[in-house]
Amino acid sequence: MNNLLQIRDKINKANRLHQAQLLATKNGEVTPYKRSVFEERIRQAQKEMELLDS
Repeated sequence: MNNLLQIRDKINKANRLHQAQLLATKNGEVTPYKRSVFEERIRQAQKEMELLDS
């Protein structure tokens, strides 16, 4: 795989993780959550990122 593609994938992965972490916070404080809820938020953030990319 091309190095540029790998770099882009890492950047996109970091962006998705950052978005998911923002969703898990409320007024700057981390909110308690179930693992399944957090995973759903990650999936939702990934879908939103894919929509923004296309």
